[in-house]
Amino acid sequence: MNATLRMPRSQRRAQLLQLATAEFTAKGYQGTSMDDIALAAGVTKPVLYQHFASKEALFSEVIDITSESLLTEVRDLLTVGDTAAARVRHGLRRFYDLVSLDGALQLFTGRDRVSPALQERVGGVLEEMAGELAGVVAAARRLTPSEARVIGHSLLVTTQSTAALLHGAADEAEREEILEVATTLIVGGLTAFEPRQGPPASPSADATGHA
Repeated sequence: MNATLRMPRSQRRAQLLQLATAEFTAKGYQGTSMDDIALAAGVTKPVLYQHFASKEALFSEVIDITSESLLTEVRDLLTVGDTAAARVRHGLRRFYDLVSLDGALQLFTGRDRVSPALQERVGGVLEEMAGELAGVVAAARRLTPSEARVIGHSLLVTTQSTAALLHGAADEAEREEILEVATTLIVGGLTAFEPRQGPPASPSADATGHA
């Protein structure tokens, strides 16, 4: 315990965030207490409060960590595979992989009971994800900014629903079937929009309406 107490402040804070992320991801916001996190870190609760003023403040930073992983995955979709189907399937699976535990799934599908401030924080993350998805779609299809925005939000809802279905699947075979159906639905819907010629373009003003 003494060696733990001598840990540099920045290292201690990083450790607490990592452990808190694991606790919140597994149990959700309501199911996790500061006592749980302190116990996992091997520190007293007062030590935890030296770094984070409240459970909500700590959870807010955990949201940032989790959301950055999700946004990075969306941004990287253009580098995955050589077809729209490959990119869609990969994106659906990665979202599920990142939020497959009960807590994280509840958070990013709007099923975890959190304060209005945290709801707004998560909503902002989901809005940003929808924008990133719009950029990925607009890179391969000729879309107006408003079309890209609507499709981005629609894809996000489909991704959330697919993750919930994957989470409840009985086995890997059922997950594969769910992924296949969802991929076919998304890609089939996109065929109604004129494809761009050549490889997908980098996300640009076409997706957001901004230069």
